Amino acid sequence: MLKNYLKVGLRNLLKNRIYSFINITGLALGMACCILILLWVQDELSFDSFHKNNDRLYKVVNQLDDGWMTASPWSLVPTLKKDFPEVDKATRYNTMDMLVKYNDKSFYENIGFVDPDFLEMFTFPLTEGDPSSALNQKESIIISEEAAKKYFKNEDPVGKILQINNDKNYKITGVMKNIPSNSSLQFDMLAPIDYFGKDLLSTWYWETTGFVLLKKNVNVGAFRNKIAGTTKKYDKRVENKNLINNLQKFSESHLHFPGTTGPILYIYLFSAIAIIVLFVACINFINLITARASVRGKEIGMRKVVGASKSHIVWQFYAETFLLSIIAYGLAIFITELFLPAFNLLAEKNLSLKFFHNPILLFGSLGIILLTTLLAGSYPALLLSNFRPIRVLKQSNPAGFRRASLRWILVVVQFCVSIILIVMTITISMQINYIQNKNLGFNRDQVIILQINDGFRNKYESVKNQLLQYPDITHVTEATCRPDRIYNVNPVYWEGKSSDQFQYMNYVTIDYDYLKTFEMKLVDGRNFSKKFPSDAKNYIVNEAAVKFMKMKSPVGKLFSIWKNEGKIIGVVRDFNSRNLHSEIEPIVMTLTQYVPYNQVFIKVKPENIKTTLENIKKVWKEFLPAYPFQYEFYDDAFLQQYMNEQKIKQLFQYFSALAIFISCIGLFGLSAFTAQRRTKEIGIRKVAGASVFNIYSLILKDFIKWLLIAAVIAVPVTYYVINKWLADFAYHIDITWTIFAEAIIFIMLIAVLSISWQVIYAAKSNPAKSLRYE
Repeated sequence: MLKNYLKVGLRNLLKNRIYSFINITGLALGMACCILILLWVQDELSFDSFHKNNDRLYKVVNQLDDGWMTASPWSLVPTLKKDFPEVDKATRYNTMDMLVKYNDKSFYENIGFVDPDFLEMFTFPLTEGDPSSALNQKESIIISEEAAKKYFKNEDPVGKILQINNDKNYKITGVMKNIPSNSSLQFDMLAPIDYFGKDLLSTWYWETTGFVLLKKNVNVGAFRNKIAGTTKKYDKRVENKNLINNLQKFSESHLHFPGTTGPILYIYLFSAIAIIVLFVACINFINLITARASVRGKEIGMRKVVGASKSHIVWQFYAETFLLSIIAYGLAIFITELFLPAFNLLAEKNLSLKFFHNPILLFGSLGIILLTTLLAGSYPALLLSNFRPIRVLKQSNPAGFRRASLRWILVVVQFCVSIILIVMTITISMQINYIQNKNLGFNRDQVIILQINDGFRNKYESVKNQLLQYPDITHVTEATCRPDRIYNVNPVYWEGKSSDQFQYMNYVTIDYDYLKTFEMKLVDGRNFSKKFPSDAKNYIVNEAAVKFMKMKSPVGKLFSIWKNEGKIIGVVRDFNSRNLHSEIEPIVMTLTQYVPYNQVFIKVKPENIKTTLENIKKVWKEFLPAYPFQYEFYDDAFLQQYMNEQKIKQLFQYFSALAIFISCIGLFGLSAFTAQRRTKEIGIRKVAGASVFNIYSLILKDFIKWLLIAAVIAVPVTYYVINKWLADFAYHIDITWTIFAEAIIFIMLIAVLSISWQVIYAAKSNPAKSLRYE
């Protein structure tokens, strides 16, 4: 029986090649979209899933009055391990880009500094060395297989000595497998946390990330309550603060950010897009099948007359749809393989179609085929199987199909989807452009960033003076971080408050020319100056800090970070010290070197960039020959933090275009059939004197009417979705009616172009032929 169903189905596909081509192409594109998104979603959901202890691994997070912090005090994690028997193992985790040398080879490597428990908590297997003891010695280091090949080629690296930052020697005690791409912890080497020194590690400064491995069968909810006041217990400065220590499941940390929606929103969004695009393709199938109901009606009638039951007819249509889905899926695989390299480049992934090594992809593909069969085949199968033989054989149109309301409802759905996707694409593009061009309160144009290290410390002034000899270099400054990456948080207090009444503020350590380099404006007071030696202990704050402190005249008032008391000498105009997802925060600037400088910023003229870079490199090699010269432009570094949004924008553009193209294919097929069904009507109207334009307008107005209905439905839905997305940005564009108007006009033009050729061709046909048409 199944063989017979498939035979009949194949015969119908070959008999109606145009409609078969439209259906297969639409379904194949929809399936290819689903496969690509399935691969992407699977990769995102697989982050950190390879750790054997995943069910017991937790990240230490902290809740404050104004939000969440993923940074923790240095002493918190060891204290949790010491005080709470529920904690099996614990580690702190800090990464730094540092110069690593072996003989004549030197490279900057990302080194992770951790406690000895790290390798027993996380699954980063060693090919050489013992994970339980490899990091026990203070100056031991573990390197990746890639690093081992880079430095030692085929030599055994264990026991060799690497020099870090030209001043410390570390002995290689292990080689680990390369870190998987779906790990949220990425590093090239591992070294003991002791690098930072006992004095710092014993403090409650907020400068590390903490992880704990709980013992089996621990009640996590109860344990969260137990540790909530740990920092307040030991750090008396925060005992009166609303500070709560908490835990986040490590496997969720990649997609879920405490207190915010996080990247999981994009998982939901693109999963929905995959289903929507496939649904749009299935709509084409349903539309064309139901539109051709009268053509299949006599076949169904004859089958019933000769004894076919309703279930036979249902299974016949399911078999045809299944056959179509199989063929479409084969084409979808080809399309996916064709576009996968470009998709990988766009999404920055390394995805591949390995069905037998990927059960999720294999079963997901079967699910796509079955879902397509059900979505596309159910309505035609159940509806057409209800045709009554007598009515079908007597009439050219089966009962109920002289009205095309179902087809138009489905067309409305397609139009709705297209409008929603276009509006979202326009909005995302506008928001990204807004981010790129927003006045942040400082000027980042033509600024070159150099990463520096301890070897630079005593040579900075000499390097700076030499660089300023070149006319194309206007300013040179150094700081702990960029103006838009100020994340260091420390307790502060000011005049009128005692040290036990402190608040937390972000701070950045700068030099005298920082404000000039970034063209930051002072609204009160003055800048740091070498004329005033006392400025080494003084502070500049931003307007947000003044509001936070509720001061009317802050200049001259006492201010302190970590009991380092000085005075406020200036107020800088507010600037965005974090990305645009966050509000402007209170900022403190100081010359006092609590932490070493690690970035140099060089402001250059836009002309002769190549020559300027060569001059900077020459100076670098003169003063720091032992360090490789590496630089980046601030603009490029700034946009890196919005790469996720950039990728989302591009993905939306491509998938929106795909959905619209699939809709156009369906509209083309539907308009062709509509024109064919109204052939006699068109002939009569032409004989009665109707022009081509009259006939074209008559048929076109139905499509336009339903498009406008779709617009009425799509606008409020889109407005709600876009508002939810924009709410994640503290600074964003306003949604205006012009965005919706642009999307509706664009869809209208696309729809008109899709159906015009068929309609005009029918309208220009010879009336004599039209009136003979059966």
